[in-house]
Amino acid sequence: MEYFIAINGQQQGPFTIDALRGQHITPDTLVWAQGMSNWMPASQVGELQPLFFNQSAGQPQYQHAANVGGAPYQQAGPQQPATDVIAKPIEDVTNSLDDGRIYRKWMPTVYLILGFVACILPVLYIIQIASQERISGMMIVVAIVNIIVFLAAGVIGLFYWLNRRKSVKTLIDTPETSTLQIVGHFLQSIGECVGLLYYGSMSVAAIITGVFGGIAGKRRFGDIITNSLGGAVEYIIYGLIVLALGRFFGEIAKKMKKED
Repeated sequence: MEYFIAINGQQQGPFTIDALRGQHITPDTLVWAQGMSNWMPASQVGELQPLFFNQSAGQPQYQHAANVGGAPYQQAGPQQPATDVIAKPIEDVTNSLDDGRIYRKWMPTVYLILGFVACILPVLYIIQIASQERISGMMIVVAIVNIIVFLAAGVIGLFYWLNRRKSVKTLIDTPETSTLQIVGHFLQSIGECVGLLYYGSMSVAAIITGVFGGIAGKRRFGDIITNSLGGAVEYIIYGLIVLALGRFFGEIAKKMKKED
């Protein structure tokens, strides 16, 4: 192991133990090495104690250095090397990402939670309908049909996320999997779920609402078709865009290999 030393408030090193013998350090000289949380007197570091004491006779074996007669070293002086302060935390985070520690436990749980979130859509629609002061008889029928549509989408979404949860667990347990692949899998899942299920159910609901609402309002047939299909096409376009983006990032991530 190599040690940094503080002499007259200046950081020097690193030195191997053999090199420290030529530095004439004292038991009070502050030293620091990788793995140490703070600077410590050399006499308190077990590996350095043979530099100062004869293990058999217990007699000191050191001489005071000529250049340690200045002011005592202050903790505000020399600090741990900048490379350790900056590079080591970054390296720790990178390693935790690459070996899966950061997502191995909670990533499948996220998929499970999103599966149950998909079932909330019918509940939100019911709350929206209940908040309206007056609903006509025809719109009650519309609300009931839309609730059935959203409920079906929610159930499909739950099973979709449960299936994706199994696939992400398999991906995590594969040694060559990189963090980028996990992120890509998640983005693809989001794109597919939102694009197909959410916008798909919204487009169906737009058609139902447009048709029955138009009939209730005694609108012309052409206007009913235009309004209902117009809203549905808008949601379909949004859904296809989100789906395409999710698949795009997913396919890119599949081609990424974990660097050795």
